[in-house]
Amino acid sequence: MKPFLRLCRWEIRHLLRDGQAWLVCGALFAAGLLALWTGERRLARHHAEIAGLPAHYATQMAGIAKQFSPEGEAGYVAYYTFFPTHHPLAPLAGLAVGVRDIVPNVTWVRLLGLEGQLYEADLGNPALQALGNFDLAFVLCALAPLALLVLAHDALTRERDRGRFPLLLAQGGSAGPLLAARVTIRALAVGLTCTLVFGLACARLPIPLTAEALGWLAATWSHLAAWAGFVAWIAAATRTPTASLAGALTLWIAQVVLLPALLNLALATALPVREGLELTVRQRQESHAAWDKPRAETMENFFVHNPDWSGTPPVTGRFAWKWYYAMQQTGDESVSAESAAYRENLRARQRITARLAWLGPAAYAQLLFSQRAGSDLDAHLAYLDRVRAFHADLRAYFYPMVFADRNLTPADYASFPQFRANVPPPPASLPLWPLLILAAGSATLAARHLRGPTL
Repeated sequence: MKPFLRLCRWEIRHLLRDGQAWLVCGALFAAGLLALWTGERRLARHHAEIAGLPAHYATQMAGIAKQFSPEGEAGYVAYYTFFPTHHPLAPLAGLAVGVRDIVPNVTWVRLLGLEGQLYEADLGNPALQALGNFDLAFVLCALAPLALLVLAHDALTRERDRGRFPLLLAQGGSAGPLLAARVTIRALAVGLTCTLVFGLACARLPIPLTAEALGWLAATWSHLAAWAGFVAWIAAATRTPTASLAGALTLWIAQVVLLPALLNLALATALPVREGLELTVRQRQESHAAWDKPRAETMENFFVHNPDWSGTPPVTGRFAWKWYYAMQQTGDESVSAESAAYRENLRARQRITARLAWLGPAAYAQLLFSQRAGSDLDAHLAYLDRVRAFHADLRAYFYPMVFADRNLTPADYASFPQFRANVPPPPASLPLWPLLILAAGSATLAARHLRGPTL
């Protein structure tokens, strides 16, 4: 153990005098600060949007109360009232955007058919969305491994190329401790740089040191451990710096670019998922078709799933609010099975992605960071489930008045249901052991190459 520690001390002194190491770690630190700045701005915009919801809602309600004062039909008021719901961002979400760049953080819902409202979102610049967001998760998953590969890919090939490798073996007796010391020290340098950026993020955003935050840090070091095993394997399996650099770049491109793309393509082919917009169109087509059907037929279809209202008087005129909202709900019910299948398919793809991502540390680490930040697909689907529950509360509040043809009094406005953005506890996190297995497996391959011929 003492010889290995002496090697580590020597490598630390050598690394501190290495201008390239300072340049690489400095560039990584600057990229981390830029990602932190963009994440802080993203959180600020989101918090400002959430903070403005009560004022927008109050302005809307003041206009509706003025229009329908002193009393107004419950059906009219419910039709014109938009109720805000929002998906709050955790502080860690400023570091890992996940799917939050393509799904809405705020959804205004009415008493109308819910499936026609859930998947409406304002899209940003499609070209920018195709490029994705620059966040700290990207820095850790893509740039930190690249920095480690640049620093350590020639941990042994540099000595072989300069003819010093036999002398080192004669002095140390084995290349294994030297390779381990060099890769370990450089991985520690990259890891400490990433940890420093994370510490600044905790102080700036701020991020409390909860289990999710500590899990983020553990995922960072586990991810770097997997890449340290890879770079040790490359350094042991190649003979020249040119070969080790080519191997390092090939591995980085395969793991960071090709593997995630192929994984998405395979899942899209094997498990296709219909767009949520299709459910919106189907629901609205079904609802609008009811205008050409007998009113009694629509009400009978409504009573099948809502027998509590079957005792209400029949609709006799050309229009009644209870018929209109029954028409909207039957439109939802007509696509309920497809909606459930859509959500289950999305969750199935997420589960399969988590399993297949074990093949690559970059893809798996991205899932880890998004899950701990509450910005993954599962978190968004959980938010949509809370919106569904809130819409059910709206029906439970307004239907007794709508089906009884009641008017709303000014006092009724204060008791309207309000969305509670209580975020449930996160599900069980993805384990770290796949990354650690990759690290151990790569280190084992490196040890075998040191005992055999090299490229």
